[in-house]
Amino acid sequence: MGTIYVLVGTAHAGLAEQAELDDIARRQEQINLKRDWIKYRLDEKQQQCYEKFFTAKCLDEAQLLYRREMREIRAQETLMHDRQRALRAIIKDEKYQERQDNRADPLKEQERRENVKNFEQKQLDAAKRQADVDKKRAEAEARAKENKK
Repeated sequence: MGTIYVLVGTAHAGLAEQAELDDIARRQEQINLKRDWIKYRLDEKQQQCYEKFFTAKCLDEAQLLYRREMREIRAQETLMHDRQRALRAIIKDEKYQERQDNRADPLKEQERRENVKNFEQKQLDAAKRQADVDKKRAEAEARAKENKK
């Protein structure tokens, strides 16, 4: 009975991790949107800089602002990606443990043995049917030759 509770707990834990992964994916989309806006603002600022006399200084300032904003986004992404890797590892470990539990289950083992036995029997039956078909074909060819004579 303890095993059942562990498996149920594992299933719920996997759902929680998957929900958190979905949340991380949504946050990543928002960060991608922010990144696009930052890039857009950089492009606009650079276009404005070309109209000014001190173009190089203006471009440097625009690039500095861009780097500062991107640094904040990268810091957020780093934390999210670390958590994402940890969650995926947890889910992978849970799935592995579930497969191990299924392999150790005597009922599943018996079911696998029966499946193997049924498969082998089907192969034997198919080989027997093919042999019967080949035999009938050979007999039909022999009769056809006799009828020609």
